[in-house]
Amino acid sequence: MSDVIIRCPNCGTTQRALGECEACHEADVRYFCTNHGPGRWLDGAACPVCGARYGVERERPWPDPRGRVEPPESPRTRPLPPRRPERAPIEVRTGPVHTPESGEVVDIGSRGLEPHEGVRLESPFSAETVRLAATATGCVRRAIVLFVILLALAALAFFWLLGVGMQLL
Repeated sequence: MSDVIIRCPNCGTTQRALGECEACHEADVRYFCTNHGPGRWLDGAACPVCGARYGVERERPWPDPRGRVEPPESPRTRPLPPRRPERAPIEVRTGPVHTPESGEVVDIGSRGLEPHEGVRLESPFSAETVRLAATATGCVRRAIVLFVILLALAALAFFWLLGVGMQLL
């Protein structure tokens, strides 16, 4: 095996040809010499320090692992995306904060809290309209259930008559 490999600086996987990394698609793969302590990123197919070349088998034994260790280069090649500016908090409520004690009932009207402009507390429908809609919905539901029950009884009566008629013949 060759001492110079083609490796991705982002995820560390190796591949056989230069180009974009096939595993993570985040960076272009580069030459990497494995003869050095933590390894060394190369600009070409040959290592200028130890003379190892890509595709050529190693001719001498591995170097002493206790040799000089060079700090690894940063594998991150792309810059971080810019941070979004933080939004200023919006004041939603005004007035003093009152936390009721357990069992204490607080009447909102007595606290003097008024709704903000544009806030509508009333329902767009009157109480009479809501009650009529609920009543009509209940009637329609009951009519549908009654229809299904009568349909099932009619089917049972048909098959019963058909069965009794066959017995009489």
